[in-house]
Amino acid sequence: MLYKDFFSMTLHELKTAFEFVFKKNSEVVYFKPEQFRLLGETVSSHIGTTTSCVMSHGVYLLISKNNEERYGFWSFSQYRPKYFVKKQLTRNKEQSWIKYSLNIFAQFINHGIDIDSGYDIFLWGNLYDNKNAGHHIESLTSHALNKQLGVNLNFNTTNNYPKINSEHLIVISNTHTPHKISNSPLINQQTKNKSKWEQYIASEKLLIEESLVAIKSENIIEIGRLINENHILLCDVLEIVPPEIDIMVTEARKIDGVLASRMTGCGFGGSTISLIKEEAINTFVEQMSEIYEFETDVKNSFYIANIGDEVFKLYEFE
Repeated sequence: MLYKDFFSMTLHELKTAFEFVFKKNSEVVYFKPEQFRLLGETVSSHIGTTTSCVMSHGVYLLISKNNEERYGFWSFSQYRPKYFVKKQLTRNKEQSWIKYSLNIFAQFINHGIDIDSGYDIFLWGNLYDNKNAGHHIESLTSHALNKQLGVNLNFNTTNNYPKINSEHLIVISNTHTPHKISNSPLINQQTKNKSKWEQYIASEKLLIEESLVAIKSENIIEIGRLINENHILLCDVLEIVPPEIDIMVTEARKIDGVLASRMTGCGFGGSTISLIKEEAINTFVEQMSEIYEFETDVKNSFYIANIGDEVFKLYEFE
């Protein structure tokens, strides 16, 4: 695992960990936040746009040059850093998370960039969804090397995510229900239920267009309404919302301070996201924990995050 078993570390703690392992100060830390979609992910590949935002959770990369002409990589999953010499960067068989960083180093070298110094790198993250870890590591390594070397090689595309200034936070509720696509009456929506699929695409495209306007004007009430409408479409038109998810969404909307709630992902199980006033978070977690366990005999879990507005955040240590 790349990630520690808790979701919070301060920059001071990250810096201290780097110093303890590499016996020197880190020069800078780069941050790539995790992405989520307020709505529109189900048919994003069909209409070419979604309302994506980024969270305060993500992956941090601390980096510093060394004078030893070697490249050290460390995370909390390792007792000690793993080191490589330059010739190993372009022909390695590494299978751990380090392979993602090594891949970027190799691409820089293959593009004729002279990496004339060794580097020490420490990675830590608190992603909700670890399947995106490789992309985050590659993006961070690419960004860090570009800054360190004063070049501009782009191997990963980034987006300008919308900014929302609001007193509301995002709460992800994991229902711990398995994804059972085979049990859905819409196993192949595009072929067996073409009319429903087309109806959904058209409806969700309208929601996305309206939500982009709402986000631009920072109309949080309208954003909430559209998120709720998206869930209704998923439930009534596509019919991909399982009972456990619908319980979470229905009960969440009854709690004061909850502006919106919907199923996230492509259905048949998984999680919900809710837009909630900060002062209502504790009440929401307590009530939803009790209700969900009573209804399903399953304990759910909750993750809370701010809505961020940058792809990379840069912190320099003095």
